[in-house]
Amino acid sequence: MIMRGMALVAAVVLIGAEGPASAQTRAPGSDALRQQIERRFDVLPLHNGLALHPKSPMRADRSVRSIELTDHTIAVDGTPVTGVELRDKLGDDADLVLRLSYLEPDARRALLEMDSTAMPQTPEAPPEPPRAPPSTPRRSRHSDDRVRIGGSVTVDADESVGDVVVIGGSAHIHGEVKGDVMVVGGLVELGPHADVRNDVTVVGGTLRRDPNARIGGRLNEVGPGLNLHGLRVGRFPFGPATLFWGTMWGGLFAFISTVIRIAILCILASLVLLVGHDYVERISTRAAAEPVKAGLVGVLAQLLFLPLLIVTIVVLVVTIIGIPFLALVPFVVLGLVVLLIVGFTAVAYHVGRLVSARLGSAPLNPYLTAIVGILAVLTPVLLGRILGIGGPLLLPLALPVLLIGFLAEYLAWTVGFGAVALNQFDKKGSAAS
Repeated sequence: MIMRGMALVAAVVLIGAEGPASAQTRAPGSDALRQQIERRFDVLPLHNGLALHPKSPMRADRSVRSIELTDHTIAVDGTPVTGVELRDKLGDDADLVLRLSYLEPDARRALLEMDSTAMPQTPEAPPEPPRAPPSTPRRSRHSDDRVRIGGSVTVDADESVGDVVVIGGSAHIHGEVKGDVMVVGGLVELGPHADVRNDVTVVGGTLRRDPNARIGGRLNEVGPGLNLHGLRVGRFPFGPATLFWGTMWGGLFAFISTVIRIAILCILASLVLLVGHDYVERISTRAAAEPVKAGLVGVLAQLLFLPLLIVTIVVLVVTIIGIPFLALVPFVVLGLVVLLIVGFTAVAYHVGRLVSARLGSAPLNPYLTAIVGILAVLTPVLLGRILGIGGPLLLPLALPVLLIGFLAEYLAWTVGFGAVALNQFDKKGSAAS
């Protein structure tokens, strides 16, 4: 009897101990939280969390369609939100979502009795079959070299030609080129069936090459991309955006651009004077002594510059040996730009001295003299830009003023460049004598 009573007491103690332990596996209030969640939302499992779809529209934001809870993130309709944003969108229901987000992922699934094996699996996409290389079409047409200036050359997929040379245009190669391809100031397009036996040279242009295009020789790219095809005579290179310049905002933008350009010119002129004040003095004296002659030389140099540059590039490419020297072409252009700035600075320096003498002021330092000259030369342009801010109403008055300003500035650049050229010629002549 005593042993039977002790066994009964031990069983009661074990049953009493097991009851609280099983009750502790679920957090206090979890059943109420689960009931509230299921009453307000449809719960769907995700591969890294769960999604809550409102059974009725939210009071705060009726456009909310889903709330996604991942490991440590809450997103509303795919957009992560903070606690404050969640309360703005869900109102009182935000507390339910926040309480649910505080639980660990396993506890969250146990609360909602979600089976991890029932999660939707994203089907893996079948591997993409390897692409077969494009078959080479039969070359049924044959022709000699193609040379075009200011136009385009197209070699079709069934065509075979010799050399292709394009200046100021585009070359579209889809077939076979037995020689070289050279484009100056344009576009080279090599299609999937393009087969160039020798070199491809692009000078001051752009290259578009299909991965399947074949080049038997070297690929030479010289200078920045510049497409001159759109600047052919008879073709207007601008689009409908040109109408923007006739509006008030267009005039304001043009005025600000002109002010910035004047500031840059003042800085460059000051640097030129800092480096070569005596040289600028000589150029200024020559421009003042022979303005007509210097202007004619400047115009002639401008007219001959581009043709001579193109001819030089073509000669270097054709001789093959000169191709490495094409890398010097950008530096030659940069040197001419520097000479233009020096000539303009010299003319502005002379104009600044004239303005100071006319106003009767004391002689200014060289830097202020050049800046005064730049402002004097560009005053008509600046005045035209100010009138352009008035929009279409003042446009008829602004255009003539701008035309006068552009003409005055062009003369300053041209006379200055011609004076630099005359000074160099005189140096060579005196040295020869």
